[in-house]
Amino acid sequence: MDNMKFADNGFSNTQDISVDTLSTRLAGYNNVIGNFTTLSQAIKLQEVITKDHKETEKKLKQFFDDSNLKHNQDLRSLELKRTSLTSTLSNFHSSLEQLSKSTELATSICTKVNRVERERDLVEQTLKYIEQCYKLKSNISLVHDALESKNYKLAADAIEEIRLLPSSIFNSAFTNKVVPSSNIPELPSQLLETWTSKLSKIFHDEFFNAAKNNDIGQVTSWFQLFPKIGYSELGVEVYSKYVCNIIADQGRKIMMGQTEKPPMFFCQVLLHLFKMVSTIINDHSKVIAKCYGLQHMTHIMRKVQREADLQAGLVWDTFMETRRIEAMIKELNAWEDNQKQQGGQTAVADYTAPQLPYTINELSLLINEFSSILQNWSMYCRFFTLKWCEFSNNDTSNLEIPDPIAKGAFNHKVTQSLYLFEVLVKYHLHGSFLRALELEELPSLDQFLINADYTHDDLTSYPISTLLEDLVLVIRANLIANVNTGETKVLSHFINSLMKFIQSEYLIKVQQTRLKVILPRLNYSLVLKKYQPPPSDQTANLSRSVSPAPQGNEPGSKLSHFGFNFKSAATSTLTNLQSNLQSVYTDEESVLKLHECLIYINTLAVGEEYFRRILIKEIIEDQPVLLQNNFPFRDDAKQMQEALQWLYKSLKTQNGKLLQWAITQLFENMMQGKLKKMMAPLFTNGSEQNYICSSNDFENISNLNAFVKQWTNLTRPFYNVIYKPAYIEFISLMVDFLCQLLEDKIWLIECNELGALKLDRELGLFISTLCGHHYFLKDKFTRLSQVVLIVGLDNEDFDPSSNDINEQTLSSINWMLNSQERIKARNLRVDKRV
Repeated sequence: MDNMKFADNGFSNTQDISVDTLSTRLAGYNNVIGNFTTLSQAIKLQEVITKDHKETEKKLKQFFDDSNLKHNQDLRSLELKRTSLTSTLSNFHSSLEQLSKSTELATSICTKVNRVERERDLVEQTLKYIEQCYKLKSNISLVHDALESKNYKLAADAIEEIRLLPSSIFNSAFTNKVVPSSNIPELPSQLLETWTSKLSKIFHDEFFNAAKNNDIGQVTSWFQLFPKIGYSELGVEVYSKYVCNIIADQGRKIMMGQTEKPPMFFCQVLLHLFKMVSTIINDHSKVIAKCYGLQHMTHIMRKVQREADLQAGLVWDTFMETRRIEAMIKELNAWEDNQKQQGGQTAVADYTAPQLPYTINELSLLINEFSSILQNWSMYCRFFTLKWCEFSNNDTSNLEIPDPIAKGAFNHKVTQSLYLFEVLVKYHLHGSFLRALELEELPSLDQFLINADYTHDDLTSYPISTLLEDLVLVIRANLIANVNTGETKVLSHFINSLMKFIQSEYLIKVQQTRLKVILPRLNYSLVLKKYQPPPSDQTANLSRSVSPAPQGNEPGSKLSHFGFNFKSAATSTLTNLQSNLQSVYTDEESVLKLHECLIYINTLAVGEEYFRRILIKEIIEDQPVLLQNNFPFRDDAKQMQEALQWLYKSLKTQNGKLLQWAITQLFENMMQGKLKKMMAPLFTNGSEQNYICSSNDFENISNLNAFVKQWTNLTRPFYNVIYKPAYIEFISLMVDFLCQLLEDKIWLIECNELGALKLDRELGLFISTLCGHHYFLKDKFTRLSQVVLIVGLDNEDFDPSSNDINEQTLSSINWMLNSQERIKARNLRVDKRV
């Protein structure tokens, strides 16, 4: 038992000797000593300690012996390595001595090699110098012989080779001593200067002789020789002069070759001129780049542009003078001032347009020619700018007009005359509009007023005034003319003036004025039906049928004492007939006015889409690069696109306001009374405030069926005639009105359970009838549907404490009614349980 206790305290003699082991054992002894209770335990511990001490000493002795043996082995190994390292170190020192000797030898060899290379370089330089001297002497002899034989191309080639030699060779003493000969005693530098000066004059004369003879091959050949003799600047100058002469001659031929100046003549002349200049720049740049370098092209382009400005300016001046543009503008301004003094109404019936000093066709031809001239100039400016950037290594992502164009004389002329084009466009637009107003026709609506839904094929099938069609064509023509000019200033001014023109002249003076006259004449008794024009001679026939007055001695005169005779009877009959006919004529005239009103409403509604097509679809959507091609500089294309979008947005807003006002007035004047009358018998069951139903009258919805028929007869003609977006606005007003009428009516009724079911069924049919295929209109009846829903709910769906709908039902629907309204709707049931 004691042995087990000592063993348990860690006194096993099989453990390894280490600091941790000894510390553990010592701690165990101390622990056991503290727990002694008998002497035998102390004696036993002493025996264990003694035994443990002997074993420990034995292990320590063995550990020291093993350690000494390993240490001695390590020492012997180190001694062996030191001996080996000493041998290696000795070999290293020997190799180092040998390397030092090799280095000295390599240095000596490198020095000798460098000396040999220097000598070789000197020999090569001397050889190259001798070869250059030989080449110089040989080419000088070649030039001398070529000049004597007048082989100027060979002389130029030889001089080009001489000019490629280093300049230092011409002034060296060796060259000046070796190269001159008995036949050519001059110094090389003097010879070169003399020969190049002589050849430059010869090339100059021969170049212009070839140009005079129109020998393009010789012109090109002589032009290529100038840079070979170092006279590139002269070559560029004579070439520029040659090209400018071509441009001037062609310009004169075109202008003088035709005495008649038909329409579009001047734009064709400028187009030919600009194409010729573009061809010269494009084609000849290849020769110039090969022989001169592209850096000379900008200089040539400056020269060419000066001549092009001069010739284009002459064409422009002739155009302005021949077409009498400034005189026309003065006459048109004077005519406008006279019209303002006289005043006038443009919206009256049987309108007659004032006669312009010039016909619309004359203005149109002149505007087209003016626009084409500006378009040709804009296209040429773009080409010139792209080529300028190409030859100047400039970025083409953001084009800027170069100085030769921007500061040119022709560009100044064009800029100063742009206002004339704008004035011509203004008078053409106004004159065309007035003419269209004079020739305006309104279509008949009879084909649409049928007892069936009319299917429209496209936008053009809706009845509109011809004024809109003519106006859109005129705007489109003028818009194209302005866009084609490529002038941002012109198009910007046109967009602003067009906005003012459409708003003032078309929307306000014509459409709004007409609608203000027509709409007050419409009333709820008027029906949209076919127009029956009264016979023009009916009144006259009636007057001719009147019998002649009877004589006093005729039998009929006996009745005269009763205050009655044939004459008075006939007169009374005639008066009654005329009164009835006048009433019929008045009614038909109102029908005609209603037709006109709907046509004008359609014109406004369709006009919005027409404006979108000509301003957005045709220019921006269908041709996305049109503006970029016509306005390539800076961000002009983006600005013009934004301006067109602004114009459409503004027109849409102004047109929409007038359209909404017209539809609202039509509804208030004509439809409100009809709808009130149609709604009167609906949703009643005996009395207006009683909706108590029994099984006998539950299925009776005759009033609603009558309403459905009346509603169809009322709305179908408008559906067939009015453009769909406008019709939706119109029908929305009617639905809003009926919805409010019905809601006011339902809040006043009292009903039982069957009445609630019938009310729900009738309301569903009512809503379906009103909304038809326009499902979004059903949202307008949400409140009303919820009221009827609450009326039909069972008592279990309500909270007795609050009389409101219980939580489960309340959370299942997005309610438009508040709590008080739901309680009020609940109280419409007279048979609910309290």
